[in-house]
Parts: sequence; C-alpha cells; structure tokens
Amino acid sequence: MPETDAPQSFEVGFTVENVESTIEKLRSAGVPVVKEPTVKPWGQTVAYVTDPDGHYIEICTAM
Repeated sequence: MPETDAPQSFEVGFTVENVESTIEKLRSAGVPVVKEPTVKPWGQTVAYVTDPDGHYIEICTAM
C-alpha cells in the first residue's frame, strides 16, 4: 500500500443510557467535546468527543 499524506481516521461508538451525563463526566476529565448531545429525528441522542489522536468517538443512546 503506498504511503500518502492523507490522515487516517476512524470512528468508534459507545452506547450509554444517559448521553448528557456521560458527556459532562468526559468534559470534566478534560476530554474535548466536538458535538454537544443532539436528539436525532428518530429519537436517538448522539454526541461526539475526540481521543488524544483526534479520532471521533460517538456517545449515543440505543436505537
């Protein structure tokens, strides 16, 4: 596979019972929140944080 300058990225998701409280705990621990909790039209609550390498981590309720 050829080397490129394009950043490698992926997303990991975790299902939790309460997205808002989980985000607050993560924020208190210094984790960068990149998207605040949002309720999607289908009823799922979703938020995003990043890990130290900048990868997105989805925090969401079950569908």
